[in-house]
Amino acid sequence: MKILVLALGWAALPLLFTSTAQAQDATSSSSQQLVDRYVPVAYLREQREPCAIPPSGGEPYLPLPVEMVLDNERVLMRDAGDGDRVLDTGPNASELATLDADTYMDFPGDPRRPRCTFETDERVRIEELGLVPTTYARIVVDEDQGRLALQYWFFWYFNDWNNTHESDWEMIQLFWDEASSVDEALASPPDRVGYSQHGNGELAAWDDPKLQLEDATHPRVYPAAGSHATFYSNETFLAWGERNSGFGCDVWSGPSVRTPLAAVLLPDEIDPDGEFAWLLYEGRWGERQPGPFNGPVGPSLNARWLDPWEASDDWRPFSIVVPGSRTLGPTMTDAFCGLTEAGSRALIYTVVYPWVGLPVLALMAGALAFFYRRSRHLLHQAIRLYGANWKTFVGIGLVAIPIGIGFNVAQLVLIRLYPLRYLVEWLDDTAGARLGAVMAIGGFQQIAMLLIIGPAVIQAVADITDGRPVSVASSYRLAAERALPIAGASLIVLVLAGLPLLLVVGIPVAVWLVVRWQFFPQVLVFDRNRTSSDAIRESAALVNGRWWKTLFSVLIFDLIATVPGIIVGFGLLTLGGTAVGFANGVSSVLYALTIPLAIIAVTLMYLDRRVDSAPSEAAKDEGG
Repeated sequence: MKILVLALGWAALPLLFTSTAQAQDATSSSSQQLVDRYVPVAYLREQREPCAIPPSGGEPYLPLPVEMVLDNERVLMRDAGDGDRVLDTGPNASELATLDADTYMDFPGDPRRPRCTFETDERVRIEELGLVPTTYARIVVDEDQGRLALQYWFFWYFNDWNNTHESDWEMIQLFWDEASSVDEALASPPDRVGYSQHGNGELAAWDDPKLQLEDATHPRVYPAAGSHATFYSNETFLAWGERNSGFGCDVWSGPSVRTPLAAVLLPDEIDPDGEFAWLLYEGRWGERQPGPFNGPVGPSLNARWLDPWEASDDWRPFSIVVPGSRTLGPTMTDAFCGLTEAGSRALIYTVVYPWVGLPVLALMAGALAFFYRRSRHLLHQAIRLYGANWKTFVGIGLVAIPIGIGFNVAQLVLIRLYPLRYLVEWLDDTAGARLGAVMAIGGFQQIAMLLIIGPAVIQAVADITDGRPVSVASSYRLAAERALPIAGASLIVLVLAGLPLLLVVGIPVAVWLVVRWQFFPQVLVFDRNRTSSDAIRESAALVNGRWWKTLFSVLIFDLIATVPGIIVGFGLLTLGGTAVGFANGVSSVLYALTIPLAIIAVTLMYLDRRVDSAPSEAAKDEGG
């Protein structure tokens, strides 16, 4: 009898193994079905030409499989704990699994000075191996809570943003709040989705209008050019560093390239000798560098991998969109995007070339402090003059608001009409073409400010210093009488200072000329018999020998006039949580109120220069 039972047991054993294998295959098939159903589609900002620098030049990189760096003889493995000693070249997946947290990959090229090295290497590797855009999918089931998360991870060979570094891992994840198995998830849509953005992220309900779907299930993903932070739409967004996220502007807006992704399902258990052993690697996927320039760790060491739900609890429900059009003056968003990019680049070059960068920064800071001390009496006088006549100067400055509104309306209309629309379309309707059109209109807006508001402020100062009655109406009326010579001088300056700008090397010449001709509006308002050319020559004479003082003094006056609006607007946006339009509107109003202060200070500097030059002119007349 025992022999019969044993015989039957041995006979049934193959059937047991077969049913177990079939169950595993069924589970794997269901998992792959779930992954394929919701695999995202990437929309990458179009790169117009090779080696164009992101974000303005488009996106040069693709989300690729890790074979991009595995078995790549040009990739070095280094040990940071042993003097950055080279341990190996071209590691494979199982070799990575044996290395500790002190090790890191070192790609060919310098991440601080990427130039075209990383882009070229990626394209060569794609050609060699036939790599296709890929995303790694992972399913996480929380049986205790009865919920499921589906993650899609993207590997990028290089992060070319404000913080350049080798490798970049980003991801999105879908959540089912009432699904404790893959089959249950297949039976119902997700409840919400989260897109990672640097150290933070953004959430959306599955039926949220901002979530764009293809074929009802595939989320569209818009990676920001260079930074690869994932967004729901093709716009430009502010990242102000909250919750350890990036700091700057994530730029996506512009023509895009639809990029389908191959979905590779990651197993629940990682075999240290298998093809996914790279997930066990504890080191860094890129060269070790200070702070935000450091290569990242792999996805399995990321908090989003360890606990998808807790890691996304503080993700925000929205991202702040940078408006595509200008408002009055330098907006908070314009300033933020420009300054953060310039600041990050300056930081990079300071770290790369500390013997040059640090002395230059110190020299600039010292020059600003030195010239502030020498010109602060003018600023104090300007503040007192503004305060004693604030109704007049506020009234003059507020005229800037309808000017700004008028130019914004003109921009919205003209960019949709011929010939400006034809020009934008002829340039393939690129973001650069639209930006050029916006900047051209913005430039005319600033010229209008110079021709309308500047002379009125100068006229008010002239009336006050001469003891004449002053008002908003009289200031504009008297200034209007000098409109033609001021316009003529402005045209001369625009042409002669603009021509050197056609060549990059001519920028210093243009700056030199603009500073040299700084006082021509004051000359034409105070001396009503002078011509446009007379005013330009006299301004040059007043600046002669004091060019640097004029440059830094005017820079200080302009900063004091423009920075308050930028700071207040940015504070309203980040701390107050207001809408971008409202924050920009507040900063624009403050700009209208403070810009007269800068013009007053420059005018007082002109009067000082004129007094200083008077004795030499008198002596010249006596000698004649």
